[in-house]
Amino acid sequence: MPRTPQYDRPAPPGYVYADEASRLTGRAIETLYKDRQKAPEDNPGPKSETLNRKAIWSLEAIEEWKRQQMNPQPNAERAAESRPPEPRRPRKTSQARRAKRSAEAYGSAA
Repeated sequence: MPRTPQYDRPAPPGYVYADEASRLTGRAIETLYKDRQKAPEDNPGPKSETLNRKAIWSLEAIEEWKRQQMNPQPNAERAAESRPPEPRRPRKTSQARRAKRSAEAYGSAA
């Protein structure tokens, strides 16, 4: 069960601690902290900063992150990494399956 961080003083104006950032973004506190460990280009969460060894999130960064979530921009570099879809194999028709079964049945009786 996640612990709710306990802070002895309020966050600076324009910033929030993890519990409030979690409420504003809808992401778990643990997820916000895990996102901080990722490289900036791979970070799916809002940008955070450190103040007196405590993680803080700017309200502007959270709002910007929300806007990006509502209107995602395609990444040309990532699009080049993806593979095209595999071609579909044609399905066997039920008639072909019945013919195969009947051929096997007659073949085993002989």
